[in-house]
Amino acid sequence: MKPSVSISAVLLVALFGLAGTAVAELKSALRGAEDIPVTNAAPKLEKYINDKENIERNFEQQPPLVPHTTDKYTINLKENGCFECHLKQPGKDEAKSVEMSESHFVDRTGQKLDRPASNRHFCKLCHVPQIDAEPLVGSNFRSASTR
Repeated sequence: MKPSVSISAVLLVALFGLAGTAVAELKSALRGAEDIPVTNAAPKLEKYINDKENIERNFEQQPPLVPHTTDKYTINLKENGCFECHLKQPGKDEAKSVEMSESHFVDRTGQKLDRPASNRHFCKLCHVPQIDAEPLVGSNFRSASTR
């Protein structure tokens, strides 16, 4: 057998041996010696709020929350499903939804555009749908309108 093949075989065996001991000794710094479970239960599915009403904002300059699911809307570089209802288009029936704010038609340099600015194309970066769920943690937060 050639020396390079035998050296490769020895290194391969040593590598697998070290990998086995490294995995066996893996411990979490936060959990300590407690084992990490292999499987977790699936999270409970929550229902989206599906209103026609706007959701009240909690602080000034908060982007409006989406009162419906957005799972079936395609948003990519070439199309945006949100524009179907929220973009005011001449010749189309009056939308029953909230139209996009004028701020979405101004680019970074302050120039007014006839279409939404490219930095406003991906709506779900700021506008998120809400689910009807109990809060995960307690909070004493008060809305800006109640102060």
